[in-house]
Amino acid sequence: MDPNIIIAELDRYSRISGLKQTTICQNALGNARLYERLKRRAERMEVEAAALRAWMENNPPTSTPDESAA
Repeated sequence: MDPNIIIAELDRYSRISGLKQTTICQNALGNARLYERLKRRAERMEVEAAALRAWMENNPPTSTPDESAA
């Protein structure tokens, strides 16, 4: 699951309810630090995805699985 989805849901619920995101996480899971962890995880995933895409772009495959089996 993309952490940005649940972050957006938490932010929306927070705006509507008036509860802080950390309070929602504490009440739901007993972990007030979860919200910040989710945000860091989302940022890290974006950086990692960019690095993976850059590597694949710079290292194109020389053949496809179908070509190598022939």
